[in-house]
Amino acid sequence: MVTIAGVTITHAERELYADVGIAKGELAAYVERVAPRMLPHVQRRPLQLLRCPDGVGDGCFVQRHWTVRTTTAVRTVAIDEADGDTSPYAMAGSATALVTLVQHGAVELHTWQARADRLDRPDRLVHDLDPAPGVAWSRVVEAALTVRALLQDAGLASWCRTSGGKGVHVVAPLDRRLEWEAHAAFAKGVAEHLAKEMPTAYVAGASKAERTGRIYIDWLRNVRGATAIAPWSPRARDGAPVAVPLPWDELPAAGRADRWRVRDVAALLRDWGDHDPWSDLATTRQSIGRNAWAVIGQDGP
Repeated sequence: MVTIAGVTITHAERELYADVGIAKGELAAYVERVAPRMLPHVQRRPLQLLRCPDGVGDGCFVQRHWTVRTTTAVRTVAIDEADGDTSPYAMAGSATALVTLVQHGAVELHTWQARADRLDRPDRLVHDLDPAPGVAWSRVVEAALTVRALLQDAGLASWCRTSGGKGVHVVAPLDRRLEWEAHAAFAKGVAEHLAKEMPTAYVAGASKAERTGRIYIDWLRNVRGATAIAPWSPRARDGAPVAVPLPWDELPAAGRADRWRVRDVAALLRDWGDHDPWSDLATTRQSIGRNAWAVIGQDGP
């Protein structure tokens, strides 16, 4: 056993990524290292976890509700479900909490687009650009820049992150003015506007048959209860890739969405020093106004 961030890691030697030999203790140490950069985008938000207690592979499972009672590091928020039940969701507000989640087998952390004190008012707009097989990285970058430009026309600054999977997420922080229905309608409107303007490049529908050779602009991250991968979260994929927040000018050189792995991040952070490309995101104040709706050809609520 080892202790990391005050948490006793049992079975620290257990391999979670057999292909690259990353064990549970190493993953916990990684999470502790990135905690200062991850926490501003995770704390006070309900989490959905992908747990892989026996390692990345077929045994992984999604956990929405947190029922572990052996720790106080991970706090919970009670959320009313669509079926009328109320369920506890995990929240992580410290490095200790993040490492505790790893101790309990969590590999991926996905966050709501709202904070726990106002779950009815989302504050993150997320467009997930999901390329079909064979679509070049340059086209994914072009799609991200196209979404960015449209949001700029709508008066919204945005940030980008590699997903650690196949694509890129474009994220715009928002003041908490709109409820979920209008928030999702705007996200959908952005996707449908681009798919209409450039039908050979983009698709806004979820049908896989329509995606061949195109990039799916997934707007469904913006409905109540949906989640998106947290910045700096590992992914449960071969090689231990990580979702990395990037400066826009460094996105083309990334080369692929899973460019950075758990063992690459320490060098990346050394290169950046105190620079954090997402440092201004949490303090940016902006909202979806009438002009934003006009840009996508809609009247809005």
